[in-house]
Amino acid sequence: MNYITFTNKGSLDFCENLLLSSKNVGIEKDFVVYCLDEESYDVIKNNYECESKLFDSSISGIFHEYGKDDFRKITETKIKVILNALEEYDSLVYTDSDVVFLENPTDIILKAVDVCKTNNYNVDIFFASDEPFMNICTGFMYINNTEVVRSLFEKYFELSNIYKEQGSECMYDQEIIFSILRNNMLGKRLTWATYPTTLIKNGHLYWNEPEGRTGKEAVVHVNFTIGKLSKINRLKEANLWYVKEGVEV
Repeated sequence: MNYITFTNKGSLDFCENLLLSSKNVGIEKDFVVYCLDEESYDVIKNNYECESKLFDSSISGIFHEYGKDDFRKITETKIKVILNALEEYDSLVYTDSDVVFLENPTDIILKAVDVCKTNNYNVDIFFASDEPFMNICTGFMYINNTEVVRSLFEKYFELSNIYKEQGSECMYDQEIIFSILRNNMLGKRLTWATYPTTLIKNGHLYWNEPEGRTGKEAVVHVNFTIGKLSKINRLKEANLWYVKEGVEV
C-alpha cells in the first residue's frame, strides 16, 4: 500500500507524530512524505525510514491555520501533491499530517475495495467521514488513479480559483470536492464511498463524543480543532502524541 502526506516546517511536528504512529503499526516504510521546504526535508530524510521528496512550493514555513493566511495555497498544494503521486502510483492513500494511526489500516482499506468489487462496484475514491457535519473528509482518502478522479481534481482547481477571487474563507478542498460530488458537476460518473467511523474517526466524534469510541479505531484525525497548540494538547490528552522533543507553538 502506498501512503503519502506532505508537510512544511510549521507542520513538521505533526508529520513526525504521524510517522512515529506509522512506525508503531508497521507502515512507516510505506510512506512518501512530500516536503515543502528544505528544513522539513532534512528532518524527515535523516530521521525516518520513509521516502522523502522535496516538493517545489512558494508557501511559507509557518503553521497555516484553517481559513487564515495562505490556507488556500496549502489546500491547493495538497491536491498538487496527490496528482504528482498519481503519476507514479495506480492507487494511494493520502493522509493529512494531523492524523494518528492506532492500528495498521491497510487491511481495512483492502477489505473495503474487495467488498465493493464483489458487489460489482469499482470505487474511485474512499473517503473518511466527517459525520455528523459532512459526508466526506479529504484528510484521509484511498484514491484510484482513474480519468474521472483526475477530472475531479481539475474541477476542484477551477472552483478554488473562483472562490479565491470571491475572497471565500470557508470553501477549501473538502468543501469544494463535496460540492462537486453532491451536485454531479463532472458530467460523468465518479463512484465514491466512506469508511465507517467506528474504524476511521474524525476529531469531533473522537473528542467531543468520546462515549462513541469503539476501541477498534485504526485512524484518528485531530480535525475540528483550530490552532496548533490546541491540536497538540488534544493528542496529548488522548496519549496520541509521540514526539518526545519540545515543539515551538
